[in-house]
Amino acid sequence: MNPSATRERAVVCLSGSGFRGALFAAGSLLRLADAGLLRPGLRVQAVSGGALVAACLAAAWTRVQAEGAGSAAIRREVIGPLRRLAARTLDGRSVVGGLLFPRSGAEWLSHHLDRELCHGLLFADLPPDMDLAIGATSLGDGARVVFANVDRPRPDARIVRSPQFRLSEAVSASIALPPGIGAVAARDAQGREGLLVDGALADPLALADAGEAALVCDGGGHGTSPASEARLDQAGRVNELLLEALREPAARAFRRDLSAGRTGGAYWSLRSGTGDYPVDTGLVCPPARAAALAALPGRYAAVPPEDQERLVNWGYAVCDLALRSGPCPALPMPAAFPFHDCGL
Repeated sequence: MNPSATRERAVVCLSGSGFRGALFAAGSLLRLADAGLLRPGLRVQAVSGGALVAACLAAAWTRVQAEGAGSAAIRREVIGPLRRLAARTLDGRSVVGGLLFPRSGAEWLSHHLDRELCHGLLFADLPPDMDLAIGATSLGDGARVVFANVDRPRPDARIVRSPQFRLSEAVSASIALPPGIGAVAARDAQGREGLLVDGALADPLALADAGEAALVCDGGGHGTSPASEARLDQAGRVNELLLEALREPAARAFRRDLSAGRTGGAYWSLRSGTGDYPVDTGLVCPPARAAALAALPGRYAAVPPEDQERLVNWGYAVCDLALRSGPCPALPMPAAFPFHDCGL
């Protein structure tokens, strides 16, 4: 992928575990905006925590474009709402919310996301100049399921095409991982109804339909030992280990293809280090601080404000390294972190 091709039509793939990966991806969007890549015709493919960011961008797309798709619009329209959401706990709470809400826990979660991020948008309402695909996994047979606003060939995927389907329901399905967040019921284009869970189980990096090149943001962490013996922490730890076992082989394969020139694009990860890239960074990124961010829990549990800012900063910094090492070598080196008082 050469720089001019990247600017014409970018394919951004967002994955991640919990609010940790979503905030990392949001910081990456800031640097993609600096590079002029968030333009009409953008394709965004997202699973798991990345779906929160993709939906937030889609909901604000018209306003973002009206301001030239710059970083100020991304800060206000994406990072602001996402930070407010990440200040609360969703996993586990969806069960409690479902007990108090007149319908199911999954519907409570969709209602909450609708209010905070998606603003009641249906897929029919999404702008046609942003090609959005949100992935989920069939709990019944493990098949890949895709919610999309643009018809295109998607081999080996079941498509949910209903224009009346809510954006918030697609996000709920993509992040669902029982027992913390319950499965979501949906009907595909062939009329088959089933329960859907985390999209990373079927497509760990949201790469399945990207084509020959992609800008891949991998928000998966290290998955360190749990901080306590609580039952929910144990379940979350098991889920994170399972997702990492799927994600890492996909990441290695994509990095090999990049190195061998078999594909274009770029790859960056919450687990990356500045030494993984041939260019220098103008930002202070101590390896121990970056590793500590990758070791944060991969849950939809409330994230303290300082950790939120550090995750956004790291996503911004490592995305910059990946872009300048590959498709955007002429991109100027950044002068400061988005949250410059916090650093990593």
